[in-house]
Amino acid sequence: MDALLASKQSSDDSEGRQALFAALSRLERQALIAGAADPTLRKIAEARFLVGILRDAMRPSRIAPLRSLLRLAAETRRLAEADLDPV
Repeated sequence: MDALLASKQSSDDSEGRQALFAALSRLERQALIAGAADPTLRKIAEARFLVGILRDAMRPSRIAPLRSLLRLAAETRRLAEADLDPV
């Protein structure tokens, strides 16, 4: 389980998160069939639950920093005002 989690801990790959969730689901079924102890089953179920949340979460889109947007707006206003000034 640690190897599965470590491989995708910092992954922003949607397919990787789907695969991790599926692998944890299989691991949970195998552990249940093999008669694993309750604490082990709870750990696997908790990891699967958390990965499920991660799997369904959307990564926020990358946006420009506020300073850059303000600078761009100021430059746009300055250019618009320059176009309106009579020469």
